[in-house]
Amino acid sequence: MKTLHCAVVEDSKIHLKILEKNIDLNPHLELIKSFRNGKEARDFLKLNPINLLFLDLELPDINGFEVLEHLNGDFSTIVTSANPNYAIRAFDFNVNDYLLKPFSLERFNKAIHKVITNINLSKEIETDENSILVRCNLKEVRLKPKNILWVEALGDYIKIVTQEKKLVVLSSMKAFMEKLPYDKFLRIHKSYIVNIEKIEMYNHAHVQVRDKRLPISRNNNLALDKLLNYWN
Repeated sequence: MKTLHCAVVEDSKIHLKILEKNIDLNPHLELIKSFRNGKEARDFLKLNPINLLFLDLELPDINGFEVLEHLNGDFSTIVTSANPNYAIRAFDFNVNDYLLKPFSLERFNKAIHKVITNINLSKEIETDENSILVRCNLKEVRLKPKNILWVEALGDYIKIVTQEKKLVVLSSMKAFMEKLPYDKFLRIHKSYIVNIEKIEMYNHAHVQVRDKRLPISRNNNLALDKLLNYWN
């Protein structure tokens, strides 16, 4: 599954642990590194790309705004702060959300959902009518992700199974997964990607989509549990 690579800049030990735990519980997130001060975070982020930054504004050396001023990376930002007075200035930096400490897991997940929605909207703008362009039998075909049931690996090709048809396309599973919405699809096995919304039943051995049973690899059992529980 495509995940958002995260960094945390948080002065409070307690809230740092809370953020790290919440990130671990969320199926869309992977923590890359945590920091207790702004300068170290700034220097690291200049050289290492991430997708999402959790940023405390009150830091022991430079403040969170100074961190943002020195970064030009293409990433989303969620501010974490105990002070609501910084919110207006924070949104001037185009942050995605402002988590006021202390915050609940539910509020945290709402912020993540907002980030994912913004990313998916950006993908929609880049495509025609929220579709994916593939090449099959020397023709270009547009597919709506919501109509895809599952994707199956076939050597150097993939088989895309939709509600109406099956297409064999020259592509790797990894490359095609990059085109799909973050929160709607999961690679449950090295040979299968499934549309989460199309799953009718599942256990730790397989998922059922219509009359097809798709195997789940051992490493992806937890990811599937997390994603289904996230939506429930």
